[in-house]
Amino acid sequence: MPSMSLLKGLGTALWKARMSIPAKLAILKVAWRARAAKKKAAGKDGAKKDAGKKQKARKDKDNNNNKLAAADKELQKPASRKQQQGNSFDALMAVGDAAAAEEADMGAWVELNLSTRILSAIAKLGFAKPTLIQEKTIPEILAGEDVIGKAQTGSGKTLAFGIPIVEKWLELYEERRNVKREGPTAVVLSPTRELAKQLSDHIKALCDGLPTAPYVCTVTGGLSIHKQQRQLEKADIVIATPGRLWEVLDGDMSLQNSFTKIKFLVVDEADRLFKAGQFKEAEDIIGALDRKDPDAEDDDDDEELPPRQTLVFSATFDKNLQSKLAVRGKAPKAGAGSSDEEKMEYLMKSLKFRSEPKFIDVNPASQMASGLKEGLIECGAMEKDLYLYTVLVLNPNKRTLVFTNSISAVRRLAPLLQNLGLSVLPLHSQMIQKARLRSIERFAASRNSILVATDVAARGLDIKEVDQVLHYHVPRQADTYIHRSGRTARGDRSGVSVILCSPEEVLPTRRLAGKVHAERDGSTSLKREHFIETLLIDRKIAQRLKPRVDLAKRIADAVLAKEKGHSEDQWLRNAAEELGVDYDSEEFDGSAPGNWGGRGGGRKKKEKEARQLSKAEMGALRAQLREELSKRVNLGVSEKYITGGRVDIGALLREKEQGTVGGLFLGGDGLFGMNL
Repeated sequence: MPSMSLLKGLGTALWKARMSIPAKLAILKVAWRARAAKKKAAGKDGAKKDAGKKQKARKDKDNNNNKLAAADKELQKPASRKQQQGNSFDALMAVGDAAAAEEADMGAWVELNLSTRILSAIAKLGFAKPTLIQEKTIPEILAGEDVIGKAQTGSGKTLAFGIPIVEKWLELYEERRNVKREGPTAVVLSPTRELAKQLSDHIKALCDGLPTAPYVCTVTGGLSIHKQQRQLEKADIVIATPGRLWEVLDGDMSLQNSFTKIKFLVVDEADRLFKAGQFKEAEDIIGALDRKDPDAEDDDDDEELPPRQTLVFSATFDKNLQSKLAVRGKAPKAGAGSSDEEKMEYLMKSLKFRSEPKFIDVNPASQMASGLKEGLIECGAMEKDLYLYTVLVLNPNKRTLVFTNSISAVRRLAPLLQNLGLSVLPLHSQMIQKARLRSIERFAASRNSILVATDVAARGLDIKEVDQVLHYHVPRQADTYIHRSGRTARGDRSGVSVILCSPEEVLPTRRLAGKVHAERDGSTSLKREHFIETLLIDRKIAQRLKPRVDLAKRIADAVLAKEKGHSEDQWLRNAAEELGVDYDSEEFDGSAPGNWGGRGGGRKKKEKEARQLSKAEMGALRAQLREELSKRVNLGVSEKYITGGRVDIGALLREKEQGTVGGLFLGGDGLFGMNL
C-alpha cells in the first residue's frame, strides 16, 4: 500500500513531469484506489481480530472512504462545477477537468509559491503563465510588502492584487477553521461603477475555482443602499466606489470598526480618483480605516496604526513619485488650486504606507500598445458630426468606441447616429446604473456596435476586440489619451485610434501625442518627438454624405429640444404653482422680441425653433431621411488610390454590377490604409 508521503512525492513528480494531464490523473487515480482498497481490507481484518478496536477501525474506514469518494467524484465532474473539499491533489484534478485532455504547463505559476488551490483556480481560468505585472508584484505582496504597480491597460493588474488577497483569505479562514471572522479581508477602491463591477467579476471568476471561497461584495451607486449594508456585514472582499462606500460607512461606527481590521487596502486607477470627484470621499475612508479624523492636523507621524498592506495600481504614474514619498515627511494639503501631480502625491501620502512601498513599473518605454496605429483627421469644428459619420461609413462592421468630453455631446451624438441607421449605444455618468451596464453588455455582444461615451469608459474596462477608438473631442490630458486609446489594441491584437481635430487643435494634439510617446534616457532629456500622422479623407465623399447627416441632426436636435423644453416647462409650472403665481411660458422662457440677445441667445433661439416643429414636419423630415439613406451614393475612387495600387478595380466593378456594397460604391483596403 502506498503511504501518504509516497503519494505526495508522486504528486510532486507528476506535476513537473512532461506528460499529458489524463496520464497524470490516471496514475494518481490508480494510486489512490490501491491505497483505499488496502485501507478498507485492513479495517475489516482489524475489526474481526480485535473486537475492542472495532469502533476505531470503523472510524478510520469511514474517514478514508469519504476522502476517496470525494477524490473519485472530482475526477468524474465536468469542468464547470465547483470542487468539494478534497486532498492535496485537487489542483491537478481541476487542471484535468478544465484542460479536457489538453496539456497545461503551470510551472510559471508554481514558481510564485502559490497554494495548490489557487493554482487550480488559475488553471480553470485558462491562464498558462502570469503576465509581467503579476510575475513582479505577486511575490512582493505575498511577502507582506506595500506595492505601487504601474502597467499598461490590459496587462492583468486585477489578478496581480486579486490572487494574493484570495490567498491570504484562504490562509486565514479556510486552513484554520476555528478562526473567527473579524470583518473584510480587503477593500478595493475603484473610480467608476463600471470598473468596480469588472474588478468584482474577475475576482469572482478566480474564486469560482475554489472549494470554499470568500464572499465578494460590490458597493456602487445606483443600487439599493440597504441591500449593500446587509452584504457588507458578511463581505470578505469589498470592491467599491469611494462615494457610495463612504455613504454606507459614515455614521456606522460598528461597520467602521470592522473595516479597521482589513489586511489589504487597494486603490485601482489611483490617479483617476480626484479627477472623478471622489478624492474627498477616498480621504474620509482612509481616515476611518486608520481610526483618524481626516480633517485633523497630522502632527504625530509615530502614531500606532492598524496593520495592513496598501496596494496602488494604475497605467499612468509619475516615475519620481516613490522618491518624493520617501524624501518628504508629509505632503501639503491638496486644495482646489493644486496641480494633478500635487494631488496625486497628497493622495499617496494619505494612504499611510506602513513601510516604503515597492515601486514596480513594467510599462514598456512607450506607454501605448505596440499594435496601436494612431492618426488625426483635420476638419472644421462644426464638421465633426459629418466626418465622424464618414469615418464610420468608410470603415464598417467594426466595434467602435467614440469618446467625447461632455455628457451633452453623448446625448446628442447617440440619437444622431441612430437616425443614420447605425447600431449606437450611449454611456455617461448620469445614466442609471442598469442602463449603463446594459449599454456595455450590448456593446460587447455585437460585433458592429458603436459606443458613444464620456471618459467614464476610458479607465480599466476590458471589452474584447474593440477595433477602433475615435476621439470626437481632443483629450484634455495625455493620460486621458493613453487610457482612451488603451481600450483597443489590447493584448496581442491591433487597433486604431483616430482624433478629430479642428485646425486650431492640430498643433496642441501633436504636442500631446509627442508627450505620450516621449522616451527618456538617463539624463531625462527627450528623444525625437513622435509625429502623429494626418489621415486624408476626400472632401467630396464627405459632401455627398452631408445631406443625410444634416437631416439626422435636425431630427435629433428637435427631439432633444422637445424633451428639454418639456422638462423645463414642467419644473417652472410646478414652481409657479408653489409660489401661487400664474405661469406664462412666453414670459418665463424670454421669448418676447429682443430677449434673444446676450450669451447663448442664438442657441436658445435654435432650441425654440426646434421645439416648435410639428409632428407632421418631423414626419416629413424622417421620410426625407429614409429616402436619402435608401439612395446609392457613388463615392467614386480617387485617382491617387488607383495609381497607388490600393484598389482592386475588377472587384470594385463586380460589386457595382451586383449591388453588393450596401448602397455605397467604395473601394480600398481598410480605414485610410490602416489595416486592422
